[in-house]
Amino acid sequence: MKKIFLKRIILLIVFSVSQIVFAQPNPPITPKWALGHVVWEDSINTQKAAQSLVRQYKENNIPVDAIIIDSPWSLSYNDFNWNTDSYPEPEQMIDAFNDDGVKVILWLTGCINISSRDVPVQKSPDYDFVIENKYVVNNGKPSNWWKGKGVHLDFTNPEAVKWWNAHLDKVFAKGVYGWKVDQGEYYFADSISMLDAKLGQDNTYFGDTLTTSIGRISIREFKRYYYDNMYDYTKKKKQDGIILARPFSHQGDFAASIDKLGLGWSGDFKGNYEGLKLQIANIYTSAAAGYGALACEVGGFYEDKSTKTQLIRYAQFGAMTAAMINGGQNGAFTNHLPWYHDEETTEIYRYYVNLHRQLIPYIFSTLVDAHLNGGTLLKETSIDNYSHKLGNELFFKAIISDKNTIDITLPEGDDWIDFWSGKTFTGGTGLTQIYALKQAPVFVRAGAIIPMDISNDITGIGNASNNGKITILIYPKGKSKYTFHKALGEGMDYQNIKISFDDENGLLMVNGKDWDNYIFYIKKEKKPNKVKDSDTWLYDEEKGFLKIKKSGISFQITIK
Repeated sequence: MKKIFLKRIILLIVFSVSQIVFAQPNPPITPKWALGHVVWEDSINTQKAAQSLVRQYKENNIPVDAIIIDSPWSLSYNDFNWNTDSYPEPEQMIDAFNDDGVKVILWLTGCINISSRDVPVQKSPDYDFVIENKYVVNNGKPSNWWKGKGVHLDFTNPEAVKWWNAHLDKVFAKGVYGWKVDQGEYYFADSISMLDAKLGQDNTYFGDTLTTSIGRISIREFKRYYYDNMYDYTKKKKQDGIILARPFSHQGDFAASIDKLGLGWSGDFKGNYEGLKLQIANIYTSAAAGYGALACEVGGFYEDKSTKTQLIRYAQFGAMTAAMINGGQNGAFTNHLPWYHDEETTEIYRYYVNLHRQLIPYIFSTLVDAHLNGGTLLKETSIDNYSHKLGNELFFKAIISDKNTIDITLPEGDDWIDFWSGKTFTGGTGLTQIYALKQAPVFVRAGAIIPMDISNDITGIGNASNNGKITILIYPKGKSKYTFHKALGEGMDYQNIKISFDDENGLLMVNGKDWDNYIFYIKKEKKPNKVKDSDTWLYDEEKGFLKIKKSGISFQITIK
């Protein structure tokens, strides 16, 4: 207990120091497609394995929005030539994934090797070229890193960057939507390596340096050149592309810039509760620093595999982050897959993937607001309590053990409604509640207006009749208003829809720009006598919701 407490205190010190070093620009808008369910594996690493993984999820009625093709996929690390023994038809594979609505993300680092692990070509065909042209750091001195021995491209050198970006074009034009930008840069520092990094000790990197075209600079400064270039060039080639990279990580301090990180993933974690708790600490530290879209590595990456219960509790936390990313080395085709455990696990995992995807309009809208006004998706984070608000309207607490009896302290300032029971609690209330495996502590703010995208009945909020319509969930209290930044397609474009609800006068108002079809679910204890100016309405007495259908641009509905 004392060790854990000390780690948390040191973590807070590291964060305080980092605040001095880093300004807090606003995060970018994350493309809508990247906010869903992302899968990957890092154990077989073949075209057949990637296709099988996606197929198995879909056969189990679990949607997939993107897949990461992890290392090793190339002939030599970061030469961007496909290893056709493992991936015999890469372009056809990518086209087939895209046709199926699955975007492809490729792994890379900035390292170019003289000897390698796991790839057929030990020495990169580019190695001598980058040495001769002085395109690498440390005057070409090689270092050992976790995929072999080599050099790191010097991202401060404009000519080196130009050459690198041209190499990216080998696969960028083939339907790739982004990069998992991994780190190798620490292994090229003067003194210590990333392997020495432990939670709370990352401030030792502040003085760590390497030699570049602009002189000796810190690892932290060098990272900005590396990650910023990857973001900038990705956006140049594909406006709706992303980089998936580390924000804050226990594996080495802050990495990508706040304003140039499409989706944050904090690094490698165990699949047990220890890994989940460490990941939460990383993600919450990143949120407090100002990073916008922060995703969960469901089930961890390495070492301990998730048990059935651990995988479910991991997935519940992931559902309340920017994206659910499931894959790794620790049981990619066993413990990571819900159907490996049993049908109950599959059913619960399917529920939370669908709940998360239904919340994407709300998540996207919150991230647009963070881009415009500052802030983050995960608010009022508490490392001690493993809890956060998802935007302003939802509160969540992670379950980090096999115990189902959970102590909860609700955020102050608002009333909160239990997502499962519908019971209302005063803000600041301390609760002790029992959560069966299917349930997790989720509360909705009284007064919330939440846009959703529903196409089936898996979560019980709507059904197939909601498909193609804007679903708005309303928990009335007083006068509420919400600016919905509605995504126009799967990218970053959006338009604003203003929605308000006056509970006292029963007045629902919408002010949009285009004709849309709406379904409103309004929490209400009693059936109203009249609903004026709706297209249709009905009251679900069992669930306690008034369902209203309305099509239009701007309109007003009165409920009496």
